[in-house]
Amino acid sequence: MKSYSIGIDIGGTKITAGIVNTSGDIIDKQSISTHAEKDPQIVIDSIGEIFNTLLDNSKKSIDAFEGVGVGFPGNTDGRAGVVLTSSNLPNWDHFPLRDTLNDLFGLPVTLDNDTNLCTLGEYVYGAGRGTQNMCYLTLSTGTGLGIIVRGKLLTGNNGTAGELGHVVIDIDGPRCTCGKRGCIMAYASGVGISRMVYEAIEAKEETELQNNLPSNGQRVKAEIVVEASERGDAVATRILETAGLYSGIALSIIIQVLNPEMVVIGGGLTKAGPILLEAAVKSMKKHTQPEIIDSAQVELSHLGDDAGILGAAAQVFTSG
Repeated sequence: MKSYSIGIDIGGTKITAGIVNTSGDIIDKQSISTHAEKDPQIVIDSIGEIFNTLLDNSKKSIDAFEGVGVGFPGNTDGRAGVVLTSSNLPNWDHFPLRDTLNDLFGLPVTLDNDTNLCTLGEYVYGAGRGTQNMCYLTLSTGTGLGIIVRGKLLTGNNGTAGELGHVVIDIDGPRCTCGKRGCIMAYASGVGISRMVYEAIEAKEETELQNNLPSNGQRVKAEIVVEASERGDAVATRILETAGLYSGIALSIIIQVLNPEMVVIGGGLTKAGPILLEAAVKSMKKHTQPEIIDSAQVELSHLGDDAGILGAAAQVFTSG
């Protein structure tokens, strides 16, 4: 096995990539955001740019790298190397991303859902070390679930196991980005928080958030809602509590259905602070059977923003 791999974590708003050694140390890391809400070719150009920056900075020959692991925010069929669809990035239906990047990099590429790779990162290098059955719930731009069963990543028949974000919990609820109504992601995500902000403003509720909307009508960032809540904005606080409530329902479903040893919570919304997280824990306890409420340890991510990079790199090392 060669000494290094490159892990690339493609998010809805940011691409982060890093050079990782076999011990799980990140040697160099780069980020780029020029691809947000753009079509595939622009995303691929951004991936190529960040890859070349890492390679140039490293001063290493391409022969030093085992390969490149790529996590993508959407339904992926890793075995086929295809992005099936994405709720966070447009026009990716059945796109052959793995083979496209193979040609671009000149290195072997593995592809999987970004949440699956965050899960693998936490299992190999983070909070889940030493467990056999663990789950990783990501609360970010979207909502995702990764599952480890008996030490193996559960991907399902065509790679889409764990799409908890698109489980319907309110059949008459708001429209989700996937086209259905009342999905968990329509509440417990950055997309859901933004939707609730716009709905509150359209309903003419009194909130300072109306003064902080993006000029282009794009998604309202969760940080803006958190800051408004910290200044006493009641609407902002209610929105964060609602996102927390549905995050807790997601945790309850995980514990009830999968009975893991541990659930690791990661993603950008974990930085939203105690209002969302306390509401999530309260909701989880309320909606889980008392007999099994203590069956799973719930931990915040140990790897933070690096989970996706490390998981992508780990997949290269374990599949090489």
